[in-house]
Amino acid sequence: MLNKFKKSLLDKDKGEIIKKGFSFFTFSFTGLVAGYFYTFFIAQKFGATVNGLIGLSFSIFMICSIFGKLGLDLNIVKYYSNSDNVKNDTGIFYISLLKASIFSVFISFLVYTFREELCINLLEKPNLVPYIFWTCLAIPLWVIILICASYFRARKQNNIFSFLNASGRFLLTLIFFEILSLYSSNDIITIQAHFYALLVLAIFSLISVVTSIKKINFKTTNNSWSFLRASFPMMLSSTIIILLGWIDTFILGIFEDEAVVGIYTIALKIATLTSFSLQAINSILAPKIAKAYDEQDLDLFKSLVKFSTKLNFFITLIIVTGIIMFSEFALGLFGEEFKEGSVLLIILCVGQFINSFSGSVGIILQMTGNQKFFRNIVFLSLILNILLNLILTPYFKAVGVAIATVISMAMWNIIGSVYLKRKLNLVTYYQYK
Repeated sequence: MLNKFKKSLLDKDKGEIIKKGFSFFTFSFTGLVAGYFYTFFIAQKFGATVNGLIGLSFSIFMICSIFGKLGLDLNIVKYYSNSDNVKNDTGIFYISLLKASIFSVFISFLVYTFREELCINLLEKPNLVPYIFWTCLAIPLWVIILICASYFRARKQNNIFSFLNASGRFLLTLIFFEILSLYSSNDIITIQAHFYALLVLAIFSLISVVTSIKKINFKTTNNSWSFLRASFPMMLSSTIIILLGWIDTFILGIFEDEAVVGIYTIALKIATLTSFSLQAINSILAPKIAKAYDEQDLDLFKSLVKFSTKLNFFITLIIVTGIIMFSEFALGLFGEEFKEGSVLLIILCVGQFINSFSGSVGIILQMTGNQKFFRNIVFLSLILNILLNLILTPYFKAVGVAIATVISMAMWNIIGSVYLKRKLNLVTYYQYK
């Protein structure tokens, strides 16, 4: 095993996945630690109830942001993985950024306009209303950041991509939270800190892109509306994936109080540790397999997929085992009341392990022109997720939500891996060989 790993480091493409993937993991882990401290301080200062309000705010924030970027971020990764497009057509980036920004502002306006219907009538959480203002202000900023990050991902500038996409958000949020805590003890500072962090990060991301491209240009050799239409299936797929990750918190908020949502949110946050290796690998794998598939270098394409699956499987196995063994201890760090989430944490970790076994199914489908099929299977999974949540939550509460999440996410991963095996003769799932 050690010899194989050494050989992989010598291989140009596999070595790049390991090295740059590790770089992404480092940035992500830094952001995760900052996020945990942010959550920890909220739990210590304000308790599970405010954690629940933050969890609901973030679920609304993430769902709206994924709609706002219109799928353009993934299409930018595909488009600018080709160096010729960087030289000859920078205009499509700025036009895409402008369209996504305008659309995300429109979504934010709608959410803010109907904030009382959402918070009071639907969720029955009147305390959430003040959080919505700052949440809506942050949505367009996050869309700008993600669009800018996608350009750096396409160009394999993994450090800045990792900072913008992973660590920067919570590092800066933690800093602003500590600053605001010096002047106020009002719980609203928890969401204000998040807004100020994204404002700084959005400005930084824009300056970084302009500096990299060296000019602002709104002229393009392509039809920008055709580019948007090509992004639409990716937007739907990305939207559904985000919904799968956040709809559980939202539905739990309908049936349970803020404290239960807060406990579930902490368990979910710890469980996401297991997905970091997949995110790290995918960060560099996406442009590589897009380029290999476009050039019909199928041997390289299959080799990269097989290698990334094995690497992710073993890393995830180690992390899942550690979290399950120390689940109560990890939850107890946030307070005694959070230990109630140990069963939730174990269930969610099992789901993440199934995802790691299936491999980078979503990225592979979208980078090989199978984004419509991917959209269809994740949409079916979303429907299943909502139905299971509505059926199980009234009886099993947060445990029902966790089970629904695991089943629905496992569904699209397994179906996707089977589809790739049959259509492309590509094995994305882990094989012991």
